[in-house]
Amino acid sequence: RADCGAHEEVTREDRMLSSQSAVAMPLGGVHLVGRAPLARGARVCRATSASSASTNAASASRTQRTPKTLGWGERRGAIPPDDPLLTDPATFGYCVYSHADWSHAYKSVSLTRGDDEAEHDLERCEVWGVIPAALRGGVLYRNGPALFERGGVEYKHMLDGDGMVCRFEFLSDDGDEYDATSPPRVAFASRFVRTEAFVEESLANATTRRGPFGTGRAGGFVNNAFDLRQKNLANTNVLAWGDRVYALYEAGRPVALDPASLRCLGEDTLEGKLEDGMFVSAGLPLPLERALGVGGSAFTAHPHVDPHTERLVAWSWRSLVAERAVETTFYEWTADWREPSAPTTHKLDACEAAPHDFAVTESSYVLIQNRLKVDPAPYVLGMKGAGECLVSQPELPVVVHVVPRPSPRLGGETNDAANREPNDATRKAVSVAGPNASFEIHVAFAHDGPPISDDFVLPEGSTDADYVTAYTAGWDELTSGSFLGEWKRSEPWPFPTATTLSPDFNAIPRTLLWRYVVNVKTSEVFRTPAPGCEDLCIDHPHVNPLFEGQSGCRYVYASLSNEQRASGPPLGYVRVDVKTGETQKWYAGNKTFCEELVVVPKDGKWVGTQSSSGFVSPEEEQECWLLGMLADHEETPEGRTCLAILDGADVSAGPVAKIFLKHRVPHGLHGAFVPRRERSPSKQTSTRELR
Repeated sequence: RADCGAHEEVTREDRMLSSQSAVAMPLGGVHLVGRAPLARGARVCRATSASSASTNAASASRTQRTPKTLGWGERRGAIPPDDPLLTDPATFGYCVYSHADWSHAYKSVSLTRGDDEAEHDLERCEVWGVIPAALRGGVLYRNGPALFERGGVEYKHMLDGDGMVCRFEFLSDDGDEYDATSPPRVAFASRFVRTEAFVEESLANATTRRGPFGTGRAGGFVNNAFDLRQKNLANTNVLAWGDRVYALYEAGRPVALDPASLRCLGEDTLEGKLEDGMFVSAGLPLPLERALGVGGSAFTAHPHVDPHTERLVAWSWRSLVAERAVETTFYEWTADWREPSAPTTHKLDACEAAPHDFAVTESSYVLIQNRLKVDPAPYVLGMKGAGECLVSQPELPVVVHVVPRPSPRLGGETNDAANREPNDATRKAVSVAGPNASFEIHVAFAHDGPPISDDFVLPEGSTDADYVTAYTAGWDELTSGSFLGEWKRSEPWPFPTATTLSPDFNAIPRTLLWRYVVNVKTSEVFRTPAPGCEDLCIDHPHVNPLFEGQSGCRYVYASLSNEQRASGPPLGYVRVDVKTGETQKWYAGNKTFCEELVVVPKDGKWVGTQSSSGFVSPEEEQECWLLGMLADHEETPEGRTCLAILDGADVSAGPVAKIFLKHRVPHGLHGAFVPRRERSPSKQTSTRELR
């Protein structure tokens, strides 16, 4: 088997044992509160009950296993949760796990609290290890779907789940004020994003709004027909910028939250930039579209921060049905929410579904347009959700859009990227056809110029200015037919499961880190696996935020499933050096599932804040902390969540600290960290008028 990391030639068993002991036993001089981690010999693994027939079948299958192969020769996820194989470090990296454990990923949080209370509120979490100084006084926000039923009726898809925001606050033992000399205290709270639709459904104890992936209003298609409104799930990301905190969802407007209490303050139009109504325009007169509840715009769930200008960069979008196009509008804000330049508009032709993510370089916005079309009739008639009406078009190439950013010197009301003249101040937008049968999801980063890796040679006659390079997590294949077919529910398993909503990875393509090299002069696109990633299954890639958009950026941090070129749940983390292809890997274990990492610079600098100092040397890139939530199922079938902190300079060493909760949080999506000096009093957001 080809290995992705040159350093990984240290025996696999030694590496895994080393990683395992880093998790199981405390380090010297740790600050330990509450329970001590179990020694390896004291681990407890309780299995859910299963029929004797399925138990016998599982026992028989153990004699047919093939070591050091995908799933150890088993169907991925089919290993019983009490099987000793799951705790064998030699199996790490081979996609060995039990779907009985993974099925808890999208089990609903009980909705038992009122509007004045948080779903969970812990004044002091149990801490193992030493919390880094750069985190103390700061706040980590995380968001993800967490409610998957109403009135005893389960939602149709996990991504229809209502958003719940988690908040970790790193304090001292002396109270709310940060004191570097006091032992750390970590407080945790989580709260559903109680939008107007959420409250309405709580009162009715039933779904009253349509979800994008098939969950409809109670009463069947008769009650859903011709109701084009979709619920703002507010379940995808958290934007913390300036004095504001938002819960984001890519098919809705930002939902403002109180930074301290997480109380929902309502949808925000961002000073009138985001029109009300569904994000679809049929080209009808504006009053008529308003009456139909359409003609609005949605806001991306993936804004980025540019360290070159210290600006927040984001975009809104709406679908132009008559033109079969999507109109995007890019905005840039300073830390006090001023706009130093006019918005930029760019139209994605032959596009019926907006991209999920994008990237920002020093000179451009970079979007990768997937090829999906919409069959609207079932949605209009109330028979399907909007997401179920998406149809994959693998025969068509993805399109890479390189849209020039406005110069700070430019004035005017708007910047139309399609009509710019190429001169010293501005360039025209370029849209270039890429590979077929591709689907891109999360963008790690992009930069101007060719890649820095040794395997790329600049063609004769080309210059660095001809190129843009992007790194993105995407599928290794896209099949034709219903796009939602790639995310179908789990097939039956030979053991009980917590819910059928957690996806079966046997039915989902592998996600890996791709490198796009775009020649904007010749309109050529070269897509290859990023160096060192040929065998890996990863997702949610990120870089040190101080290096986003820089051509010299080397390290991408991501969640890691396996090294067998197969789809599977995230069971660890990886650092990829895109220059050399070297990797650092750490596996949490086959019974522990890992969420996305949030990357925090070690020196406390933060883009767009008072602590930012402009230039950062390349040597500082790996000097960062990685914050990721883990769900550990070794002690109980339901699992228990902790927040792990890893060193970006030595990912293979495993966590330096863990913050334990008393319960399991459903598998989340994205988040943000706010450093100590930039935290604003909650009254600044809660009293700001939302328009």
